[in-house]
Amino acid sequence: MFRWSGISGIVVAGVGISLTMIFGTLYSRGSADLSVQDDQPIRFSHQRHAGQLGIDCLYCHRFAGKSPVAGIPSVSLCMTCHSSLSTEQPETRVLATFWKEQRPIPWIRLQRLPDHVYFTHEMHLLANLTCTDCHGEVDRMPFTPRAPSFEMGWCLTCHKQRKASIDCLTCHK
Repeated sequence: MFRWSGISGIVVAGVGISLTMIFGTLYSRGSADLSVQDDQPIRFSHQRHAGQLGIDCLYCHRFAGKSPVAGIPSVSLCMTCHSSLSTEQPETRVLATFWKEQRPIPWIRLQRLPDHVYFTHEMHLLANLTCTDCHGEVDRMPFTPRAPSFEMGWCLTCHKQRKASIDCLTCHK
């Protein structure tokens, strides 16, 4: 009997380590893909819009304060400003083409969390976090920024620093 308990303990530990490694891999794959960092249909400059022009993040990412996702601005939202601007800039010409053809911009998603993770921008904004707390100083980034890894350890560090819940069910479905 003693011998069986030792073996079953080793098996349980092995399974636990294996699951940890599998979930660690899933978290890593949930992060943004470096290979598509600058491979967007329009080279959008957060530095120009948020920095030089001072446009608030929530003006373009309108859903962040009221839904689980921040959302990507529609072509029509972009055109609320750009319709009165010159189309001399190459990227503005590309935007105008999408508008004229009534096609959405096929942005490549750069931030993605695994499906088993529950996250809302809304809850983080209600906790008085700012966009820059997680996304960095986007107003200094000339192109669409890729998010930090957003892996579990990164999130837990922030939760512990801010005395937020670290209960598994807070973030996991």
